Amino acid sequence: MKTGLFDKNETPIKVGDRTRLVSDDGEVREFDVCVKTVNRVVKCHPDFDDKYAKVAITGVVFCWNGYDLFPCVDENGISDVSKMEVITR
Repeated sequence: MKTGLFDKNETPIKVGDRTRLVSDDGEVREFDVCVKTVNRVVKCHPDFDDKYAKVAITGVVFCWNGYDLFPCVDENGISDVSKMEVITR
């Protein structure tokens, strides 16, 4: 199943792939690409009465060491996904 995401080599990332990310400090992490529904607590819009809300988000997640992680972006708006590499299909 296509995710619509591409790795650093512009290779399409598919559900079931395994990807590798090398962080700026040299740490290497490998992820299994999955589609799941994940429960999270998110910060609400400032105009809302509540500060936080519980949500269920369904989407592409990167599974690592028991965690279901969504792609993050750095201070320049660059996604972690664009720094990953597909290593197995």
